[in-house]
Amino acid sequence: MNDRVAPARTHVGLWSIAFGFIAFMGVVGHFFAGPIDPPPPLEVSIAEKAAKIRNATVAALKGEDYQAETVVRSRTIDDYLTYMFIALAGLAILLAVIGFVKREPLRAVAAGGALGLMAITFQFVMILFFVLVFVALSSVVIDQLDFSF
Repeated sequence: MNDRVAPARTHVGLWSIAFGFIAFMGVVGHFFAGPIDPPPPLEVSIAEKAAKIRNATVAALKGEDYQAETVVRSRTIDDYLTYMFIALAGLAILLAVIGFVKREPLRAVAAGGALGLMAITFQFVMILFFVLVFVALSSVVIDQLDFSF
């Protein structure tokens, strides 16, 4: 009679943890490092908007129909990094599900799935946080303005 128990194979669970960790650290690192590809200067953006408003106003005064130019936004390296980290997080979640189905140890499977979910959730939580900060600051500024009629 053999009293030794064969160790459980956790290959899928460990891969899930690895991909989840890479995705989460990549998302957090990319967030704190800031955009790699800098946005255009504010003056350029405002000047382009002002030119579009001027063209629309001139067309409206002449009685012409104004067709705004559709500008296709080009993808930047930041977009591709975001997509890559989301794909890695999705892969970690998928591997966690596969590991769960294969009855691998629950710790490895849960850790990999949690890391993948945290990588995806982090981005949405940060967006929500900054929206709330913007609303709070806007309400303070509007409150300071005196709109007595």
